[in-house]
Amino acid sequence: MKREVRREKKLPAFSLGIGELEALWTRLAALFEKPESVYAKLEITLPSEKLEFKSIEELRQYPGLQGRVTKFSLTLAQADRYIALGSSSFASRPEVTAIGETEAWCAGAIETTYSFLLSNKLWYSWFVTATLGWVLLLCANAPTLTLLLPKEQSPGKPAFVAWLGITVTLAILYFFKGKLLPSSVLVITQRESFVRRHAAELSLVIALASLVLTVIGWFVVK
Repeated sequence: MKREVRREKKLPAFSLGIGELEALWTRLAALFEKPESVYAKLEITLPSEKLEFKSIEELRQYPGLQGRVTKFSLTLAQADRYIALGSSSFASRPEVTAIGETEAWCAGAIETTYSFLLSNKLWYSWFVTATLGWVLLLCANAPTLTLLLPKEQSPGKPAFVAWLGITVTLAILYFFKGKLLPSSVLVITQRESFVRRHAAELSLVIALASLVLTVIGWFVVK
């Protein structure tokens, strides 16, 4: 008889350097019976090409990568055991998948990955995991509620401008969340400028500041 157990878990938004990725790689390999013979690969997806590395040393020796990448996956497998850590797809979070013969082994693999990445969590992880889509949907449909109000209590132009500003800000954050606030980052080199290195943080701060100023402006006008 053959038994296969599969477990999955969403991960917080995280950032890893090459050294930290190597440490995670080593910890996950140690979960297998023969760590030295584990099949492993790191896949990095770029706009015009896809790279595959079988070891951290291969990654370090490759001269064609600079800065950071946000689309990558790490896979380790041996016999009937399998661990995969994947970057996020559109509007979703990164995820770890474990396949093995027992719940205990899968749970151990999941917890090892989650606890390690939790210690490398990005500060805006709370925003990436938020149900922003529902907030945007409610905000976009807010004008329909005004139909229930008496005509003399209907919001004026300032309220409309505020609503439009908030909706546009939320829409930008929702549809471009993957680019503005990547949920998985692999830092290859630190040669980027301060602005490029902190583009995600600056984008979020600017967007939230615009949202706050719009709301303040609404009440000032009123």
